[in-house]
Amino acid sequence: MLKLIQSGLFGGQLFHVATKELVERYNACLEDIGLERTALTEFHIDGWGWSPEIAEERQDKQYLSHGSANPYSIIITPEQQHGSLYYPYHSFDWDIHHQVFDKYAKQIADITADRGLWFALDQDISAYRSPQDLLMVDVVKVQFKTVGNLITAAREQRELVRTYFDQPMAWADRELREKISASGKQHGDLRFRSLEVLPFPYSDIRAFYSTAFDGLYVLRDTVVGKPVLILENNSSAVSGELQHAHVEFNLNDPALIGFLFSKGLVQHSYTHFQEVPELLAHQLDVLLANASLKLDKPVELIGLTDSKRRGLINTLQKKGLLGDDYFQLEEVRRALQRNEKVQAGGEALIRDHLIHPVKEQHVQVRTVIWQLIANIFAVNELVRYTFNKPDFYHRYKAWPEHYQRWVIKELQEHHGIFGKLTA
Repeated sequence: MLKLIQSGLFGGQLFHVATKELVERYNACLEDIGLERTALTEFHIDGWGWSPEIAEERQDKQYLSHGSANPYSIIITPEQQHGSLYYPYHSFDWDIHHQVFDKYAKQIADITADRGLWFALDQDISAYRSPQDLLMVDVVKVQFKTVGNLITAAREQRELVRTYFDQPMAWADRELREKISASGKQHGDLRFRSLEVLPFPYSDIRAFYSTAFDGLYVLRDTVVGKPVLILENNSSAVSGELQHAHVEFNLNDPALIGFLFSKGLVQHSYTHFQEVPELLAHQLDVLLANASLKLDKPVELIGLTDSKRRGLINTLQKKGLLGDDYFQLEEVRRALQRNEKVQAGGEALIRDHLIHPVKEQHVQVRTVIWQLIANIFAVNELVRYTFNKPDFYHRYKAWPEHYQRWVIKELQEHHGIFGKLTA
């Protein structure tokens, strides 16, 4: 993983918790949540407060939760605002993360000057008992807490001081004076600090992915008409049955893709690749690179000149290692570059390479569909890295070194593809 780290594709935008004070601040939040302290003396955290090292220490990626229905976030520094989320419990966690800092950046800076802040995603359910429970998730309340109840203490101190100034003869109220004094001694003067962090509801939940039950895709508010549940672990006994109040599919159900097409969630449209031509170019490069892995000697893919590329194609074709889908995709790219009509004869060969979300769908739906496509077809490393980083990192470890270097270069050259694919 060293090359990924050096290139900024892994470990970038992680915050290094390296001082005794910050480690203790993080541990205090863990204890406040009711979770076990870490024994590590230094580690990294992402924007959410999730640490890959602590997850490895616990052998539990979901360590920052009381089960899948009760995830938590820990904030110990304002720098987390610009951090990535390496293990979101839900695909909408990104949006919640942005909203938290958009609403309360000033308060977070004030609070984290001397302690940690954490928040819970309250889904009004204590535990998921079945995958179907996630169909009921339509609003999440973001609830904030601080170690030592600083938010509550500030609110109470302001109220005490307000009472003192507003109440006639308040100076003679010994109990009131003692309460103000005790609050000041315990917490200091909180009256003018920015500590008011109010809970807020998050209800933009049309479609999402959840890590619960080994991975679930939930499509609640789409043109489908019924909620759709797609199970990564293929455990549904009613996959593809349409007569129920909701529709379930196993990820490996051959009927799933046809269903998505019929409901206007995915399509084959050459126009899409006119708008994002680098995606088609990368797909051709991936097919060629994957075929080259079957040769006895590794091929250095970085800096491949046009003549060397043609030589590689010729070698792979002679050995029967390069499929017809490569040449059909070449014809598509050539036609699109010339603004010519694409001949439909070989479309069946390249259907898996061309599938993409319907643009008219909401961006949240399209993002989830892209992740689903990356999971089902596994044909494009650019899409996989963009929408399913955990799977990309898992696959990366098994690649030869020269292939790793090439993929890194491709990802660096096409940085920002997410914005184009979800625009």
